[in-house]
Amino acid sequence: MKKLSFFFVFCSLVSWSQDLPKQKTLLLEEVTILEKNYGFKKVGLYDEEEAKLYSIKGFSQLSIFDNDFSDEVWSTKNTACIQLNLKEDEKDKFLSVKWNKDQDGCDWVGMGFGWDMWAGKDMNFVKDTLAMELEVRAIGKSFTNIPWAFCFEDYSGAQAWLGYNKSFLLANEITSNWTKVRIPFSLFPFEENNFDLFNVKQLMVQVFGEGSIEINSIKLVPNSTKLRSEVTCLKVNEKMELGKNENWNIAVANSFGSGHSFATLYTKDSLFIAVKVYDATPQVNSEKDEKLWNGDAIEIAFSTNPQADPKRKSFLLSDQHLGINCGATPYVWDWKENKRMEKVKFVYSKTADGYFLELAVPVTELFKTKLLPEAAYGFEIAVDLSGADGKRSRQERWNSIYAEGFHLSPSKWGTLICE
Repeated sequence: MKKLSFFFVFCSLVSWSQDLPKQKTLLLEEVTILEKNYGFKKVGLYDEEEAKLYSIKGFSQLSIFDNDFSDEVWSTKNTACIQLNLKEDEKDKFLSVKWNKDQDGCDWVGMGFGWDMWAGKDMNFVKDTLAMELEVRAIGKSFTNIPWAFCFEDYSGAQAWLGYNKSFLLANEITSNWTKVRIPFSLFPFEENNFDLFNVKQLMVQVFGEGSIEINSIKLVPNSTKLRSEVTCLKVNEKMELGKNENWNIAVANSFGSGHSFATLYTKDSLFIAVKVYDATPQVNSEKDEKLWNGDAIEIAFSTNPQADPKRKSFLLSDQHLGINCGATPYVWDWKENKRMEKVKFVYSKTADGYFLELAVPVTELFKTKLLPEAAYGFEIAVDLSGADGKRSRQERWNSIYAEGFHLSPSKWGTLICE
């Protein structure tokens, strides 16, 4: 028999989010307004009119920072913690940022941009259309990680935070040449924090560690990234047998996290899922039943209703959440029914660099329905990885890379497309 692992294509994408405190509202007392500029700005005769003509779905307040200081820009007051300086070379005018949070008196260090003269911005109708783009370059040695967290704040004081992830980088690394970092606006947890998108106040940036960077511009651009990841699920007309079927040759492999891959197939009665997990210390999970997430495990959430609203915030009867304990004695758990799922069959084996799981979910028998061709269903898969203490150290998700909570909200799922 051929090993199923041959159809998986691995990539070196490693995704992780900046560790942040839970969504707390920051009360800023010690900040410095870099410059108050109430004078006239030199512009061409038609510059202002042309700027107003450029918009995205009617939203024209697109420039957050563009090589200029005004009272729209502020930073932490203690200059030992952070320094912002407007500089100019032969080609460019840019903002130089140097910071060191790792010292006494630097509890909260950051900066902010109250763009468009602190006017309240109505961004509700463009939240799924925009991305925030920073054009940055390194001072000296190249790097990939920016230890920053970004936050939009509204005029009620609500804040939505998102940590930097290197997948936002539109290049292999940040060098001495201008490089773009693009963050889809929809990734910010606005709804979870009761954020008023009709009255956005400012962008804030919290910095960590020590570093330096130069910023040429910060602006809002059209978002070209798909809002949801998609997986193609092909139909197999013959009987599938776990661990002994070469139909996986036609399956589409999907990579996620730190080297994991999965693929899906379906028959007239069942959904088949194969997962290859990269794990240096596999099969560590001493938890039982509903607590199996707190160790090596795989979690799968999906809908059996293609008509369900993908933006729903709570589970429907047609939504499922299964977990597979990937310890020494594996089993399948159903969190909705709060019981083990004996009818869900699987093949589980340890590999040279982790473990492999193949799963058969009898959709017709369990949920009294069938997966339909040319239909789209909500779907998410996550790998729980144990740490040195045997408990879960992190969770790596396929679609909701930057936001936890897929086990509560199907709005965080991707899409499984049956063909």
